[in-house]
Amino acid sequence: MAENNGSTSFVKLSLLPSGFLTLPEHFFCADQHDQTVRNLVPSMSFLLQHPVTGTRIVFDLGMRKNLKDYPPDIQPHLKTRQPIHTEPDVSDSLRKGALGPDGIDAVILSHVHYDHVGNPKDFARAKFIVGHGTRHLLEHGMKYHSAAKFEKALLPGERTIELGTQKNKMNPLPSYDTELALSNTLPTQGLDAIVPNVDHEWRPVGPFPDAVDLFGDRLVYIVDSPGHLMGHLNVLTRVAEKGWVYLAGDACHHARILDGLTDMASWSENGMTVCIHADKEVATDTLRRIRELKTHGFEGSVVEVVLAHDAKWFWEHQDAIWPRTLTVT
Repeated sequence: MAENNGSTSFVKLSLLPSGFLTLPEHFFCADQHDQTVRNLVPSMSFLLQHPVTGTRIVFDLGMRKNLKDYPPDIQPHLKTRQPIHTEPDVSDSLRKGALGPDGIDAVILSHVHYDHVGNPKDFARAKFIVGHGTRHLLEHGMKYHSAAKFEKALLPGERTIELGTQKNKMNPLPSYDTELALSNTLPTQGLDAIVPNVDHEWRPVGPFPDAVDLFGDRLVYIVDSPGHLMGHLNVLTRVAEKGWVYLAGDACHHARILDGLTDMASWSENGMTVCIHADKEVATDTLRRIRELKTHGFEGSVVEVVLAHDAKWFWEHQDAIWPRTLTVT
């Protein structure tokens, strides 16, 4: 991967380092039975620059720089993920390329777990795009295991666009509002505030049944990727004539899982069998689609799949850190 100095007809995609945390591998990989194995992993963010409109989008915000700024009920969980490194955060990484948070037009959050939301207050003029059910989740939370704590006042209400859904693909859990989880709402209301005069209906793209062509030019797709958490979103973006990148968020947490070498782990907690994914069955189906995309490509082009916490990918792509860009050939 190297800096793209060629055509401007495609999205410029840059890696934004945004913190590290430590994950106990047995909570994520079914083949890991040694509970002492812990991996320091990145929580990656990305800058997307649209070639025609100049719109700048950040996908995920990573870790919050000051851990004390997380709410009290998230603090106990943070202690289980030490060591944590929060410098540089996403804002620092942007500034290293002479671009501050105030230069960002939109933020797409894959989901609202603490290690992906950073500090939204830093992005004072950006619109925030989140998946269906996100605001309900922030308000009411979930009770099925200890990682399910959220920050009620996380998002700027007047600048937050919660995507609609035509059908819900996640089995409602006891902590979800069943009426909300089964409801049909209008698709993607509000995206016109970012890209006007574009058809933002959900439509099939590749192996995925529901995606939105954000700019209407087939360069940036927001992909509904259910299973990990209510409102989980991915992004498929075109970075070259024959090159695409799929930002997979927390669709899974290790390349061994993505490559089919092991399964997603589950464990017993509070008398329940739980998984890092809110709905393991749905998450498994989403991952199957991502594997299909990785194996067969998209429209005859190669697709590079990037997991949010893939340490090996992070260290192998230091030359893609902003202000440089990622290329796929």
